[in-house]
Amino acid sequence: MKPLGYSIVNRFDPDALFAPKSVLLSGAGTALGEALGNALAAGGFPGRIVRPGEDEGGVDLALIADPPEAVPGIIAGLAGRVRGAAVVYAAVEGLREIALAARVRVIGPRSFGIAAPAARLNALRSHMPPPPGRVALLGQSPALARAVIDWAAPNGIGFSHVVGIGGNADIGFGRVLDHLARDPGTGPILMEIAGLRDPRLFLSAARAAARLRPIVAIVPGARLDDPSGIALAGFEAALRRAGVLLTTSLGEFLAAAETLTRARPAQGERLAILGNSEGACRLAADTALAASIELAVLSDETRRVLGLLLGDLPPASGPIALPDTPGTRLADVAAMLAAAPEVGGVLVIHAPSGPEDDAAIAGLIACSGSIRAPLLAAVLGETTAAPQRRRLAEAGVAAFATPERAVEGFGDLLRHAAIRAAARELPPSAVLDVAPDRTAVHAALSLARNGGRTALPQDACFAILRAYGIETAETRIVDTAEDVAAAASSLGFPVVVKVSHPDLAQRRPEGSVSLDLPDAASAAAAAALITARLRRRGDFPEGARFLVQHQLPRARELRILVGEQPFVGPTIGFGPGGGDATDASRLAFDLPPLNLKLAEGLIRRAGGNALLRPARGIDEADRAAVAGTLVRISQLVVDWPEIERLDIDPLFATGAGVVAANVRITLHAPGERRAKLPITPYPAHLAHTLTLKGRVFQIRPIRPEDAAAHQRLFTRLAPEDVRFRFFSAVRQLAPEQVVRLTEVDYGRELALIAVETATAETVGVARLVRSDTDGTEGEFAILVESGAKGVGLGSVLMGDLIDWARDEGVIDMVGQVLADNHPMLAFIRHLGFSIAHIPGEEDVVEARLRLT
Repeated sequence: MKPLGYSIVNRFDPDALFAPKSVLLSGAGTALGEALGNALAAGGFPGRIVRPGEDEGGVDLALIADPPEAVPGIIAGLAGRVRGAAVVYAAVEGLREIALAARVRVIGPRSFGIAAPAARLNALRSHMPPPPGRVALLGQSPALARAVIDWAAPNGIGFSHVVGIGGNADIGFGRVLDHLARDPGTGPILMEIAGLRDPRLFLSAARAAARLRPIVAIVPGARLDDPSGIALAGFEAALRRAGVLLTTSLGEFLAAAETLTRARPAQGERLAILGNSEGACRLAADTALAASIELAVLSDETRRVLGLLLGDLPPASGPIALPDTPGTRLADVAAMLAAAPEVGGVLVIHAPSGPEDDAAIAGLIACSGSIRAPLLAAVLGETTAAPQRRRLAEAGVAAFATPERAVEGFGDLLRHAAIRAAARELPPSAVLDVAPDRTAVHAALSLARNGGRTALPQDACFAILRAYGIETAETRIVDTAEDVAAAASSLGFPVVVKVSHPDLAQRRPEGSVSLDLPDAASAAAAAALITARLRRRGDFPEGARFLVQHQLPRARELRILVGEQPFVGPTIGFGPGGGDATDASRLAFDLPPLNLKLAEGLIRRAGGNALLRPARGIDEADRAAVAGTLVRISQLVVDWPEIERLDIDPLFATGAGVVAANVRITLHAPGERRAKLPITPYPAHLAHTLTLKGRVFQIRPIRPEDAAAHQRLFTRLAPEDVRFRFFSAVRQLAPEQVVRLTEVDYGRELALIAVETATAETVGVARLVRSDTDGTEGEFAILVESGAKGVGLGSVLMGDLIDWARDEGVIDMVGQVLADNHPMLAFIRHLGFSIAHIPGEEDVVEARLRLT
C-alpha cells in the first residue's frame, strides 16, 4: 500500500529548491518576470540564471512567470529537467495533474514566490526583500506575507526562508516543514494557512518540526467560513496535537513571532509587572487576569530585598509602579524580580519620560543578558519610542508597542512551555483495550443501508454503543400508547417517553419528549398528548413509534459530538449536555485516535472539574469512566469510516459510571468517502505472537503507554549494547527522549517491540524513521537485550520492519553502524544489506538495503 501524500512524482530535492545553483526564469518579458529578474539580481544570486532553451543539463529551480494559458506547455517542456521544483505564480487549473504528467515538482498555483536570504535567493512578489535571519514564514496570502516582511525589518526580525505555498498542488506545508525541521539556520516558524490539501502530511510534518522549534499559525477567515466556530476549534485541536500555537489575530501572530524569537523560556506561570506608568501597569494586569495569567505574588524575602533598593516595601501582589524612578532603576528591579523563584517572567513597561529614556533602555539591554527569566518590554509611544524598541530588538529583547501585546507574548511563552512539558510527560502505563462486537455494528449499519437511510434509529444507535462497551439507558420501543403503559411498568418508574422515527433521528421536535412520568397511566397519557401535539403541527411521521426509558437518578449531563470539519476531517467534541443541539460552543475538541491521556486532556479543557464535581443531589462523576467512554467513541470512529456524525446528548455521568440516554448517528451518503483521519491510527494489524525456543513473545507496534517499560529496558542493557546503539556511553534516557521514542507518528515511522509474555517486559525494539522529505528513504535501528539474544528475535523484528517499509513505499533502508560492531554487521549482511564506508568517518559504516 502506497502512503498517501508521499510519492506523487519524482523524488523531491529540497536543497536544490532552497539553495539552488541554477535558476530558470520563464516569462522574463512579462511584468512579473521582469520584477523577479530584478529581485534575483538585486539580491546577488550567485548561481546561473537561464531562459527556456538555455537549460541543457537541467536546473535546480524554475520560476514560471508566464500567464496561466502558457503554463501547461512550459511545465511539459521541463519534464525531467528540474531537480528542485517549479514555482508557479499564476492561477492554473489542474496544475497537479499537469505536473504529474511531466514529473515536475511544483509550488503553487498562485504562489507569491520563494526566498532564502542566506542563499541570496529572492524570487518573491514583494515590494522589498526579506532581511536575513532565523524566522521562516510560510503562507498563502501575498498581501499578508508582504505585511509581515514589512513589519519585520524595523522590528529587527529576519528570515531564513519565505515560501508562498499557494494552492497546495504538490509541494505544500508538509514537505516544506520537513525541510525546515532539519535546517540549522531556521528558528521559529510562522504559518498563515488558508487551506490544506493533505492534513495528515501537514500534521505529521508539523509535529516533527515542533519538537525542535516553535511554530505559530494563523488561519484567516475561519470564523467567517463557519460562524459556529467548530471548524476553528477542530483545527486548533489538530494544531495542539502537533505542538503548534494557533493565534487568532495578526497582532497576536506578530507578538508571538517577537516573543518566541527573542525571549527566554518561561520559568513559571506567574508574571511580574513593573513600569514607570501606574495606568499602563494596571492595563497590563487587567489583560493578564482576563487571559487567566496569574500575577506574581512576591515572597517576604523578595519584598525585603526590593525594599532595600526602593526605600519602601513593594506590594506583595499586583504591578509595581515607579513613576519617578531614575533611568536604570527599572532594570535593577527587573533583575531582582527575575531572580525570584516565584516569578516566571518579567514585563517592564516604559512610557516616554524625557532625558532618562536612553538610560532606561540601556539598562534593560544590559539586564537582559544576565537574568534567567524572560524579559519583555512594552515601550509606549511612537515618535521617540519606535527607535527605542528597535534598539531593544537589535539587542535581542522582546519589545512591544503596548502592554496588551506584551502580555499576549508572555501567554505565548506559557503555551509553548506547556507543549514542551507535555513532550516530557510520561503517560500512564494503563491501556484501555477496546474489544468491540464488530458483528453487531455491521448488522446495524447494514440494516440502515439496506433500508436506504443514512440516519439510524435509536435502537440501532444504542446497539452500536453497547457493541463498544458503552452502557445505554434501558429502553423499550413500542407502537401505541397502550404499549407505552406496559413498557413503562416493566422498566420501573419514573420513566421518559419520546417519539421515535428515522426521520426524527437528527432533530427533536418541540414537545416530543415527556420526563419524570410516575406511573403507567401518566406514561400512556404522555404518549397520547405527544401524538396529538405533533399531528396538529404535521410533525408526526407515518410509522412513528414510542421510545420508553427508565429515567435515571439525577446525574451530570454531558455531551460527546463527532463530526467532520474542514481542514482536519473527523473531530471529537466533549462538554456539558442538555442544551441546544445546534450549539457546540461549550465543547472542547480533539482528534481521533484518543488514548486515556489524551481523553483526560480533553476533559480538562472542557472544564472537567466543574463538569464532574458533586452538586446538590448529584454525586461526583466517575472521571475514569468518562475518559474511557471518549476512548471507546474514538475507536468507533476509527473503525467505521461510514459514520459521518455521532451525537450523544445526554450522557449521564454519576459516581457509578456513565449511561448514554440519547444518541444520533448519521452515515455518509452512498458513494461518499470520509476524509482520511489526519492522525494515523495505531497499526494494530501488525501485532502477532510467536514462540521461539520455548519462549513466547508478542511483536507489536510501540505505543505511548510503553514508556515505563522502555525505561526499564534501557536500565537492563549491557554497556556495550548501549554504545553500539547510541554511539556513546549514555547513562540514562531523559523523559523527553523516552516520550520521543514511544510516542511515534505511525504515518512516518514505526517502532516494533518484542514483549516477553512471561514477564510482560519489553526485550527488543526495531525502528524505522523516514529520513528524507519524500519518505522514500528510512533510517533503521535495532536493539535486543542480552537475555533475549540467540533465539532469532532480531530476525523476526527486522523481517517485520522490512515488510512494513516495503508496503509503505520506502525505497531504501539505511543505517549507521559502528565499525567494530561485528555481530550487527554480520546480522545485517545476512539480511541482504550492503556495507559502505562513510568518507571521513573511520569508526562508522553505512548499511543500505534497496527494497524495490
